[in-house]
Amino acid sequence: MRNLTPYPSPNFSKQCEFAVGQSFGACVSGEFTANQMGTPIGAVKKAGKVANVFLSCIASGKDDSNTLSFTCDVFINGVSCLTTPPVIAHVSGEASTSKTTKITGDTGITQATMNESANTLSPGDVITYNLVLTRTSSPTTEINTPCVVVELEPESP
Repeated sequence: MRNLTPYPSPNFSKQCEFAVGQSFGACVSGEFTANQMGTPIGAVKKAGKVANVFLSCIASGKDDSNTLSFTCDVFINGVSCLTTPPVIAHVSGEASTSKTTKITGDTGITQATMNESANTLSPGDVITYNLVLTRTSSPTTEINTPCVVVELEPESP
């Protein structure tokens, strides 16, 4: 048997897991033209909380005369864990470009706000999401490869 020591402390592996955390991610491959409702993203291994939810896309789409955006709501066992869902929206006059709600400062984005009274996780909880497209006509350029990332934070060791 291989020696598994020395480590800085007996709880080193737990401390690493706490620092690294866990996240779930899902993407729609290619052009995004229809809502995805109640899509499972994974089951939780350990107790903790949903720390953040963000969206990214390869191309934000283009439609200078109509609304073009997508948003995502995330659910723990069917209950939303967000008070404000993240949104990526086309801004009239801009080119279709890669966008994310993870970083502040970009135009056409809204970052998620967690519902601190509904983001607690227990082992076995199932996380699902609704990815919702808003548009009124065929855009000049479709939204391409939207992704949702759910960042988890485990309980302190």
